[in-house]
Amino acid sequence: MKGNKSITWKSARLISDIFVPPTFVLFAFILLGIEFENNLTLKWLVILTGFVFGFLLPIVIFLFMRRHDLVANRDATIKEERTLPYVVGILLSLFAAGICYYSGASHISVALWLAYSGNTLLLILINKFWKISAHAIGSAAPLGLLFYLYGTPGLWLFVLVLIIGWARLKLRVHTPMQVAVGIVYGFTFTYLQLLYYVPLFH
Repeated sequence: MKGNKSITWKSARLISDIFVPPTFVLFAFILLGIEFENNLTLKWLVILTGFVFGFLLPIVIFLFMRRHDLVANRDATIKEERTLPYVVGILLSLFAAGICYYSGASHISVALWLAYSGNTLLLILINKFWKISAHAIGSAAPLGLLFYLYGTPGLWLFVLVLIIGWARLKLRVHTPMQVAVGIVYGFTFTYLQLLYYVPLFH
């Protein structure tokens, strides 16, 4: 029994480490680059922008903060330590949105970067009073994108969202309420922002 618990904990740790929020940002922009850009240059621009500003830089900055003890642990369990990475995330998202917009990338790519920026801005405000699961938000945001693009068939990702939610609970870094609210928040707020922003860039 003890061995089984150890295996499940290690599985939860692995899931949490692989499926960090930047992983889903990269996934989203790979999808948008492939599906919605009509030439190879823009496809690579959207994918590389997602890789650099949504995946690579956030991870490098977080690792830098960990190395200099600005964040206590890999789960950033102290909510006050999350503010700086969130602010950096907003700036990176806005910069990436500008690159996509002025390069003539799809309006959906621009809108999604703005949605990520909006998600994080509100998250900073929530984080002042209550800790919410960034993993849950990060995994549910692309769910909102898929639902916006494809309707109910896009909800297949919900299975992975639930697995990630389980992992965060297993590691005891969040309560069930923090995970559940994170999922609802990530999905709903991303979807609503896409409904608002996409028509603006048509």
